[in-house]
Amino acid sequence: MDGMLRKSSRPKPVRLNRMVPFARQSWGLAVLALGLFLALLAAPARAETVQLAYTMQGGCSAAPCPSGSTGAAATPTTGSQAEAGRWTWFAVDTTRLAGMPASWNLIVDNTRFSAIEIRVVHRDGVSVLRRGQFALQHNWTLGNNLRFVVPVAGRDVTALQIGYRNLDSPALLRTIKAMDDASHQSHVLRWSVQVALVMGMLFSAFVYNMFLLTWLRTGFQRWYVVWLAGSLAYLLVWTGSILNIFPFLAGPASVRTSYLLLGLIVVSGAAFFFSLIEKDKIPPWLVEFGQIAGMAVAVSAVLAAFDVVFPAALGDLLLNLALVAVTLSLAAGAALAAINGSRAIWYYLAGWLPALAVLVLRLFRNFGLLPQDDLVDLAGFSAIGWESLLLSLAIADRFRQLRRDADAADAERETLFRVATTDPLTGLGNRALFQNMLDQPLARQGGIDVIAIDIDFLKQTNDMAGHDAGDALIVAVAERLTAAAGPEASIARVGGDEFVILLTGEARDRLPAVRQMIALSSGVPLRHSGHNLTISICAGHSSSDDSNVSLSRIFKQADLALYRAKAAGRGCWRSYDASMADAAEARTRLLSEARVGLATGQFLLHYLKVVELDGTLVGHEALLRWQHPRLGLLSPGDFADVLRESTMLPTLQAFVLQSALEQAARLRAEGEELTMSINFVGSQLQGTAAAVAVLDELARHRLPPQALVVEVTEAVVMGGLGGALIEALECLRDAGVGVALDDFGTGHASLIQLRDVPANIVKIDRSFIARLAESAGNQQVVRATIDLAHSMGKQVVAEGVETESQATVLGRMGCDLAQGFLYGQPKPFPEPRQAAA
Repeated sequence: MDGMLRKSSRPKPVRLNRMVPFARQSWGLAVLALGLFLALLAAPARAETVQLAYTMQGGCSAAPCPSGSTGAAATPTTGSQAEAGRWTWFAVDTTRLAGMPASWNLIVDNTRFSAIEIRVVHRDGVSVLRRGQFALQHNWTLGNNLRFVVPVAGRDVTALQIGYRNLDSPALLRTIKAMDDASHQSHVLRWSVQVALVMGMLFSAFVYNMFLLTWLRTGFQRWYVVWLAGSLAYLLVWTGSILNIFPFLAGPASVRTSYLLLGLIVVSGAAFFFSLIEKDKIPPWLVEFGQIAGMAVAVSAVLAAFDVVFPAALGDLLLNLALVAVTLSLAAGAALAAINGSRAIWYYLAGWLPALAVLVLRLFRNFGLLPQDDLVDLAGFSAIGWESLLLSLAIADRFRQLRRDADAADAERETLFRVATTDPLTGLGNRALFQNMLDQPLARQGGIDVIAIDIDFLKQTNDMAGHDAGDALIVAVAERLTAAAGPEASIARVGGDEFVILLTGEARDRLPAVRQMIALSSGVPLRHSGHNLTISICAGHSSSDDSNVSLSRIFKQADLALYRAKAAGRGCWRSYDASMADAAEARTRLLSEARVGLATGQFLLHYLKVVELDGTLVGHEALLRWQHPRLGLLSPGDFADVLRESTMLPTLQAFVLQSALEQAARLRAEGEELTMSINFVGSQLQGTAAAVAVLDELARHRLPPQALVVEVTEAVVMGGLGGALIEALECLRDAGVGVALDDFGTGHASLIQLRDVPANIVKIDRSFIARLAESAGNQQVVRATIDLAHSMGKQVVAEGVETESQATVLGRMGCDLAQGFLYGQPKPFPEPRQAAA
């Protein structure tokens, strides 16, 4: 027992396991074939079928012509001579009818005619049976035949004549047979088995391909489904199987229907072939010829079916010629496809060669080169069944190939989409993906939080430590955002230093974690390639619980909050409120008014004197003002948003430089060698080309380089160390232009960095001068700054001097120059020395 269990528990080889279903199917097919064989053998042993010879009679004037009534041999059945000309008569040889019992079956071909008459002459008289083309419901049998029961025993028949009124073509009459009941049962059984097998194959292939068609709709598969449906209908109509359901089709109606279905089969088969084979394997002209030939088959099949309108002989001839053309085009296409290495052609040939061979045989039979019998028809339907199975395999193979191609195309599209919507540095979504989310409705439940994030000091990091360090900073921030927001959040990098986080559903619970991460990350050091970097993040947040609010609107609100956070300082978080929208509206209005003011000359310069401590005038500083028609005279602090607008800043910068140099040139022309200090922003001084442009502008106004002092704030210079800004400043300094480090003391410059700054003037910020006389601490800072600057060979300018005591203290400290309200208010025009004195 144990040995048997161990033996039965052995796993079968995989190959044998795979063969088990096939073996079962093979046994099933074998049993089915054996059953069909036994059914055929079980037919009555005494079955007799006699093939009857016949000859066509020349006309009704001959003696053997049939009569119109039983026993009246001399009276013509067909009436007038004109009517007689419509009839075609055949005399059947009765010598082989001796073995037929009474009530034997006369089997004749079903063809196109308007009436049929059968005249049986026997020893007891003449029996006449006449049927119109629509009165044959009880006279059909399988195999496209008509069946008439002759009550007289065969040995008693002396003459047998068959007449057709309006017969399509005598040449299409295949055979006339005599069968006893047993033989007729065998005949019906043979055709029933044939129809059942072929119909099963066609129907199975039809269902299978309809299933495939729901997956991948291709042209060749649609045509194949049409071909299968047409072949199935043709099988049922031509063989007469459908007459069990629709007996009114018995007779010529089924023949005409068969012509129409034959045209459909040939057209769909040709279209299937030319769409199945790969496009580059068959020349286009051959495809076009095959399509034209297929349409010719369809038209000629219609002509052949309507023989009551068009001559049957003409319709048959055109149909046969069109079939020849289609056959030649298919043969040529198959040969060229095989030569050109088509994969699908071999499945096609395996399935269609038998059908094509039968088609050729049928053409030979139609042209009278082969005898008219049932073998070609039986072989034709067998070939159709075989073809349906083989071409289903071809369809499956082609389907797999197309499926692989479609999968590869889908994978390629997915890869391209992923590449197009993924930031290559961080692996997060990019601006294109986020824009796609904005453009499409976002299905959300439970509200949404949008966080707009900006990395502080990224540009300065790139300038000081290189873009590799900037990339490392971006990656570090992206990792922190991903960890804080969690896997359910949607994160995209939408700009060089900008990120967006979308929190929906359960991911909204991660909002406190994101906010805490941003707060804790401010000032966190990051070491990269020997450089000390600092992480600092600003964020603006907006949320909505209304699913009808668009994502773009929520993002704009978050962007407004981010703007407010950046204005408040580095490492800040701000959430949106309604006042931000009001401020944004006011800012938008101000920008619009600024554009109008710039075009209409509302912007102007005022000039603040720069003096020595004893009051001697040495120059002026140009200060931008806006004479607003509604708000009055505005200083830069009142329209800072305008100065941050990238579309307006270059125009304003050019205006300031042009206007200030014009005034400096005017003073020089009057003999006043005074300097002109102009505030520059970082975008004006990017590289040596920008410095050369400034020098060219000096030359155009005939001013020496020493006449200009370029002022740049400490924060801007410290952020640009080692970058294009420093290159521009060095170029200007070397050319003789004065370079002033403005607002010194408000930034984060170290002593080493101050040493490396290409500036020959240091301007101490007014915040240290305001309480200089009262604060010993301020005095120590200012004194140290003056001593440090002098040790480096730099001049010192004190800003915001408003009292005599401040000026006295600065004089004792050795400060070189000063400017402030003590020496006069800014004026629309710079004063010469005489006026200042």
